[in-house]
Amino acid sequence: MEESTGYTYKYWRPAVTVDNVVFSFDGNHLNTLLIRRKNEPFKDKWAFPGGFLDEKETLEEAALRELKEETRLVPKHFIEVGSFSAPDRDPRGRTITVAFASVVRPYQTNVNAGDDASEAKWFPITEMPVLAFDHELIFRKAVWMLRIGLMNAPIAFLLLDDIFTLPEMQRLYTDVYGRTFDRRNFQKKFLSAGILTPVAPDDDEKKNAHAPSYYRFNEGGYADFRKKMWQL
Repeated sequence: MEESTGYTYKYWRPAVTVDNVVFSFDGNHLNTLLIRRKNEPFKDKWAFPGGFLDEKETLEEAALRELKEETRLVPKHFIEVGSFSAPDRDPRGRTITVAFASVVRPYQTNVNAGDDASEAKWFPITEMPVLAFDHELIFRKAVWMLRIGLMNAPIAFLLLDDIFTLPEMQRLYTDVYGRTFDRRNFQKKFLSAGILTPVAPDDDEKKNAHAPSYYRFNEGGYADFRKKMWQL
């Protein structure tokens, strides 16, 4: 008789799920993507897209699969927010979730509900509904990570259009940090950081003295950015 090479343990095993916090910016507001749950628990409540880990998946693979199944969205930028393990966080039983955060550009925000979601919708982060499970806690940590990220990496430029105005950028930072910035000081710091390249206006804009100035991200000038942004 062939000897088994498998292992068995007497220890109890919890369920594992994944959740996705996706951010986008529409030029006026920073938004996050929620789904309306089709099934219990928390039927008809809003939650982050997610679900259970399959047996042969990594956490990252499960998060991307669930996001695609429930919203049809496939982001390119994807980081782990953390694990959430309160014993009573899921009424179905002991369930540990690992949350991920991602950002998408304005032209990547089309979503369609599928699988366990009856609806998929973008919400301004300042107008969030009551969330299912412990997703409010997950949301707060994801925003906290986004705040730190904006000070250390060019994440803002993954949320803005390829070409944008300084007022649009300031509105993004205002939403992320929940406070207002002095317009002149804000614009001076960004312009002096060397990370913005002016975009030449077209002929119609040249005739209009009130036309906005447009910029694009200059990755080559990023070296001094972190030092300047920590002084905002």
